[in-house]
Amino acid sequence: MAKSVFITATGTDIGKTYVSALIVKKMREYGYNCGYFKPVLSGAYIENGELIPGDCKHVVETSGLD
Repeated sequence: MAKSVFITATGTDIGKTYVSALIVKKMREYGYNCGYFKPVLSGAYIENGELIPGDCKHVVETSGLD
């Protein structure tokens, strides 16, 4: 059975992405098959002609997701 963790808050720039990255990282270190899904994103930027979702990039790099 799949389990889920839902992170939410009422403001921006308060640590939701930071905490999410640490949770995914720790769960993967403990051997859980864990992923990350962010249904709404603002603040993406363009780098070398490619649209980069900054929050998702942070989680992927911190947690070691592919």
